[in-house]
Amino acid sequence: MMTTVCNQNEIHEQFSRACEQACVCGMVLLQPYLDFTGKDPAQGELKLKVWEYNSFLIDPYFRSYDASDCAFIWTQEYISKQEAESRFPGQQTKISPMSGSPQRYGSFYFLPENYNMARNDLLVLSYVWYKWKTKKKKLYSARNHQFYDFAQDANMDPVLQSIPDLEIVEIEVPIWKLAVVLNDQLMWQGENPLGFEGCPFIPVFWNYDPHTNYYDLRCRGLVRCMRDAQYLFNRRIILNHDITEATINAGWKRKIGAVANEDNLKKSGQGWDVLINEGYEMTDVEKIVPSGVPDSDMALADQLQQLMFTVSGINMESWNAENSPNASSFTVLMKQAANLMIQQKYFDQWDLSLKLLGERMLQITLNNWTAPKVKLYIGEEPTQMFYSKIFSSYETIVEEAVLTPTQKVSEYNQWIELNQQLGGIIPPHKLAEKAPIMGKKELMEILQNIEQQQQAVQSEATNIQHAFEEAKLQELYSKAANNIASAKERYGRFESNIGLLEERVSELTKNRALATKAKMEALEKLVDATAKIGAVETMMAKNQIDTMDDDDKIREDVEKNQANQSAFANEFMSKLMAGLPTMQNQMNPEEPMEAAAETNAPLPQ
Repeated sequence: MMTTVCNQNEIHEQFSRACEQACVCGMVLLQPYLDFTGKDPAQGELKLKVWEYNSFLIDPYFRSYDASDCAFIWTQEYISKQEAESRFPGQQTKISPMSGSPQRYGSFYFLPENYNMARNDLLVLSYVWYKWKTKKKKLYSARNHQFYDFAQDANMDPVLQSIPDLEIVEIEVPIWKLAVVLNDQLMWQGENPLGFEGCPFIPVFWNYDPHTNYYDLRCRGLVRCMRDAQYLFNRRIILNHDITEATINAGWKRKIGAVANEDNLKKSGQGWDVLINEGYEMTDVEKIVPSGVPDSDMALADQLQQLMFTVSGINMESWNAENSPNASSFTVLMKQAANLMIQQKYFDQWDLSLKLLGERMLQITLNNWTAPKVKLYIGEEPTQMFYSKIFSSYETIVEEAVLTPTQKVSEYNQWIELNQQLGGIIPPHKLAEKAPIMGKKELMEILQNIEQQQQAVQSEATNIQHAFEEAKLQELYSKAANNIASAKERYGRFESNIGLLEERVSELTKNRALATKAKMEALEKLVDATAKIGAVETMMAKNQIDTMDDDDKIREDVEKNQANQSAFANEFMSKLMAGLPTMQNQMNPEEPMEAAAETNAPLPQ
């Protein structure tokens, strides 16, 4: 909303004009107001007035830069009788008998209307602002121990019913009152009609020192320190002209009768012959040499010319980089920033003035504009604060913006350099949007069409690449599935081999039982043989039989252990192959997994 107001009602131009006047005279005053004579006679248009140095008197002892400690401000202007009747409706009986006498009622002697003798129909209008105190209603929260502002005409019953902690109290607050005087007659007196409590004016100054005893030095502009150097420079130029004009700088020196054709001495251009009479020498006729200004005087004039900017702290070369035409925009900004350090105080003061101006303008709109008018500015439904008139506390922040053509060119150069530093990732239509050229809209449409075509081609290529990668991935998945199936098949063979092993173990147990039976039978025969042959020979034969039995048992255990170890090794390799198909494909995607499995030890049959 504030951006729209500033662009429509020339707020930026007025502030620039105020800064220019502050450089010249030292200080001016800004006053935002509502103009009811324009497009909106009901709620008014927000505009800004600049009171120049010869239009106001202010308390000379205020010390705060926002004039919050100022005691009074008196402004004066001249208006016609018709303008006075339109500004003060219903006061025609007072205005009609008034006579235009600027010299009688005008107290500001530097206003040009004071000396306009030909026009005597102007009336003197004075606005006298002075500090006062009054009672004001506010919302008070006992729990938070805090006061809240609200519009005096707002209906607060719903708020008080919904929030029992709030109550309406009356406190004494400082305000500014206004007395309007037309030709020494009081026309109106009361509180600030715009609805805010602060100072209605925003000072914009160059140098303001309230501690200086001399009034003429208390408020100084940029021109004040340049005047002495300017005076000396002008005086030097006048003296140099006197030197050149005080002597004869053209003509001839001759003896009487030495030149036969004296009229040719006054001619120039195509070349004329100068004839010398007989009896005279060439030295009797001499050309008058023009006298020049001494080089020291010209050098002194140049020094005085540079001195004007030196005493002010301004270096023109740093501002425009005229000695470095190929310098980048970043270099120019760095040089300007270095030059700005000397003038930083003044730009900070102007930033403060602009911040205060934004806050005053926002307070005026919040207190005087309705929600439907705000909706027209912002293009959407305003918040509930515009309906309840209970606003939050806002603060204006001053930032650099792109308003002038110079700023737009600088911004475009910065975008170009940033794009080069980033490797050209900024789209061309974005750069064209920042370009300070004519026909930018058509250029952006062309660039957007080209970018859309390039994006379509790139998207098609990306889709083809994705399809190729998807097919390749499916192929890898199929190979992995085959390898897993082969591993499962081998694992099935391993389980069948385990079954065969168990069958063979059972047969071995059966064989041992048969062997035991045979041993029992042999033992029976051995007992009979012992009775017949003898105990010693029988014991020796028994030991031989036991030895043979132990050897067979050891041989069987060894074969069994070898079979178990081979089975477990095959099981481990099968599980390893089934769990890591992807890694084997990455190691050798062209070689099937069966080839790696076939290198393992053969399974027991």
